[in-house]
Amino acid sequence: MRRGPSLIALVAAGVIAAAASASGAYTAKSAHLNARNPRAAFSVRARRPRKIILYIGTAKVTTTTRCLKGATVSKLTRSFHTDGTRNMLWHIAGKQDVCHVSVAAALKGRGTGSVSVDVYPR
Repeated sequence: MRRGPSLIALVAAGVIAAAASASGAYTAKSAHLNARNPRAAFSVRARRPRKIILYIGTAKVTTTTRCLKGATVSKLTRSFHTDGTRNMLWHIAGKQDVCHVSVAAALKGRGTGSVSVDVYPR
């Protein structure tokens, strides 16, 4: 009799772990910049995002974030000239259905740079 409840607990723990890993953050897109490729542009589509994080390393970046919630459209264009991480859903209402983020980056100075977008789904 003890095997039944322990087996059920084991299966339940596996289902919970699978659900947690499926809803984890992921890097949607990234670009590496160097002297040979000093510019990059890409776009990301995120369904039901909780958070969208932009990481900038040695680059000048311009982004446009467009989000849809039902029939309402939110749009925000921002430019960054310093390195670091940025929240792309800053000043956009929560619980959006879908967001599109367009990124244009150019190498700042010499050496190498990078730009990446991480998505945290709901």
